[in-house]
Amino acid sequence: MNSRLRAVRWVVLGEVAFLLFMGVSVALHPGYVLARHEGGISEYGVHLKTAVLYTLAWAVLAGGNLRAASACGGRGPRSEKVRKLLWTYSAVILLVLISTYFYSLDAVLKYIHYGFGAVLVVFMSASAYWLYRQLADVPWARAVLWVQMVGSAAALLSIVGVLHVLFGAESISNVGCAILLARTCSGALDEGVGAFADVVFQGSGT
Repeated sequence: MNSRLRAVRWVVLGEVAFLLFMGVSVALHPGYVLARHEGGISEYGVHLKTAVLYTLAWAVLAGGNLRAASACGGRGPRSEKVRKLLWTYSAVILLVLISTYFYSLDAVLKYIHYGFGAVLVVFMSASAYWLYRQLADVPWARAVLWVQMVGSAAALLSIVGVLHVLFGAESISNVGCAILLARTCSGALDEGVGAFADVVFQGSGT
């Protein structure tokens, strides 16, 4: 199996495992995310019944993207950008996971956790836009980008309390980004680099 297929496999594995573990968590306690004033998926990380599943969901998602970064073995500039994207994505995921365990202790820790969540959503959208720029010859990429952006916008509005659709919005944003990422990894990574990559990763080479 070549490096491109290994990278795609790890991206897909991480995403499917995340959706599976979170799906089981929702099935065990749907009220956290399906009620009118949902608490968001972080609720699953601080309750004994679902904490292990929640931890596995985020840990496997981060681990899958880290393994994808290792499998992305191209030497060109686009491969390097994708590796940095995957490393950064994994790091932010782990920050969200770790901050979950403390966010219910006081208001400061809660806002720190919400801040990491917002950073993750914004990073996914910035990444999705760059990934879309690498897929100019893929006709459905624009539609996926728009769906991802709508999900991210709804997630950010839910974080600040304007909407109450955080679980669904985060899931849409996450899946949209993963689809574009997997498609980019499956292609010829080093046939040019979009200009937006230099904005997203400005200074990352220092």
